[in-house]
Amino acid sequence: MGRADTTARLGWVIGGVVAATLPHLSHLPPWVPLLLGVCVLWRLGAATRGWRVPPGWARIGLAFVCFLGVLATYGTINGLHPGSALLVVMMALKLLETRRPRDLVVLLLIAYFLVFAGFLDNQSLPWGVYLLGVAWLTTAALQQATRARAPLPAREALALSGRLLAGALPVMLILFLLFPRLPGPLWGFDASTSSATTGLSEEMSPGDITELALSEELAFRARFGERPPGNAELYWRALVLDAFDGRTWTRSRPRSQMPLQAEQVDAGGRRIDYDVIIEPHGRHWVFALDVPVAAAGAEVVQAADLRLATVRPVNERRTLTLTSDLAAAADRNLALRDREHFLALPDDANPRSRALARALRADGLDDEGVIQALLGRFREEPFYYTLLPPPLGRHPVDEFLFDTREGFCEHYASAFATLMRAAGIPARVVLGYQGGELNPISGYHVIRQSDAHAWTEVWLQGRGWVRVDPVAAVAPYRVSDGLMGALRAGEARAARSVQAMQWRRQATRVWDAANTWWNTRVVGYDDASQRRLLEGLGIEGEHARALVTLLAVGLAGSLLVLALVLARGLRPAQRDPVVIAWQRLCARLARRGLPRLPGETPRAFAERVAAARPELGARTRTLAALYQQLRYEPDTDAGLRRRFLLEAGRFLPYRWSRAAQ
Repeated sequence: MGRADTTARLGWVIGGVVAATLPHLSHLPPWVPLLLGVCVLWRLGAATRGWRVPPGWARIGLAFVCFLGVLATYGTINGLHPGSALLVVMMALKLLETRRPRDLVVLLLIAYFLVFAGFLDNQSLPWGVYLLGVAWLTTAALQQATRARAPLPAREALALSGRLLAGALPVMLILFLLFPRLPGPLWGFDASTSSATTGLSEEMSPGDITELALSEELAFRARFGERPPGNAELYWRALVLDAFDGRTWTRSRPRSQMPLQAEQVDAGGRRIDYDVIIEPHGRHWVFALDVPVAAAGAEVVQAADLRLATVRPVNERRTLTLTSDLAAAADRNLALRDREHFLALPDDANPRSRALARALRADGLDDEGVIQALLGRFREEPFYYTLLPPPLGRHPVDEFLFDTREGFCEHYASAFATLMRAAGIPARVVLGYQGGELNPISGYHVIRQSDAHAWTEVWLQGRGWVRVDPVAAVAPYRVSDGLMGALRAGEARAARSVQAMQWRRQATRVWDAANTWWNTRVVGYDDASQRRLLEGLGIEGEHARALVTLLAVGLAGSLLVLALVLARGLRPAQRDPVVIAWQRLCARLARRGLPRLPGETPRAFAERVAAARPELGARTRTLAALYQQLRYEPDTDAGLRRRFLLEAGRFLPYRWSRAAQ
């Protein structure tokens, strides 16, 4: 095999290795891809310029150091990300000792494992398409690495690999659809939380949600039945903030972790079922319409503040079936200690706001009258809903209400809740999302980080907690039409950003529909989905799982038998022991300076040995004659075969030489 062919094979293998590593770059420590790059360049230099690779002892030492490096970086070698880093390190070091086709095959098998790990880490449609392409490239590289002849041209190699993968598609589909599934998603691998982020946080200060307003990042999707609620009813509850220090709203943890009691919620008769597909965010939050009353599965619990939460953090995409009652009432009776908690305000913060609330009470207004008076103030006075509010100082609520009068949803929610508490009305702030864009292609509502919103809940005697959104008084189009409808025309930069965002959304609806199909039909294909498929095919009851298991095991067994048959057919035929014994005899003579010449017959070789070493002549002639007889006369006696093998094994040229002396 020439150097050009060897270099071409190596190039294919390196291409597959690098392509399989790229999906992991975001979570690999910098030294791991650097090590891979150095090893790739070093191995290419050895192949093209004759560079010497490190000796074995150096590679062993480097492997030990790299193992300790992975352990020090992650604190463990278990898990998706540490395991992937270790695989990349193994590939890098294996490159430095590739000499035979078997070494190249080992590298490509590791690359296949990295492809699988990459899909466990990120199951989005773009990465799925990319990783399928990597598998295609790796398969082509595997063919090139194991060819006995010169490598194929790139187009032919990729075409052959594509045909092999296409031939495997029917088997893949059968196994995907029928192989028995454990409860939970197909890819229910608990990925690291490093890749899970959320736009909301567990506290709220002026300006926090503003930063999300221009983000197109997906938060979750939701799908309703035939008649979804109107946009003004799409308030997606995530968190409830009930503690205020004058500037920042936070959660009161002991209170927020209390479970919901059945008597807290009174049914209102407007129940609606829907599915939500939540993107990974690393927290326990579930986004549900007010008021959530049921959630399928034991993984979701409901707290006393009506929010839903998962038992484990949402570190992978999760689909939940929820039920909400849009007319339900919560906490019609509020305990005295709870009432005092929801009225608490710091004594030294926002004095002007407290004075305004007292003035409203002094006018003799009841709770409903105070609420309407404040909403009328927001509606009639020059308050503005803006993405570019001015900064606020020591008393943010006072400065917003009496000085700047410009703010985003968190400004209005915080100010309204503060005024309510100062007026003696229990209040709290709710964080979540409002609205959503219906994709007519997929039928799903798409809720993005730009839909993040904050509103207020007040407690009224006999009615319980009631949602009040002061933004609806200042910018009603924010609630009915989304963010774009609420911005002032003068906000050129923000308006242009949101307008561009709207154009991009229109252009990506098809892509979003494809992603939704991928997430629900492929990634989300679980035990329940398989059961529904079988029921649609008329396979129901106790025997459905047994039938599926039988089909899957039968198919897997057939594939195993086929693989064994093919492997047996591809194995080289077992070599004749007579030929092996003769070749070993010739090798012993070659080490004594008597190599067999190309094309030289056994008899001619024996005569040449006898002429050069007379003491070996008789023995060599006898063995050559026996070898020719056994090779070209198949019906020879078995005893003659045993005699040749025994005599050839005992033939040691140096002993004969010493005996002759």
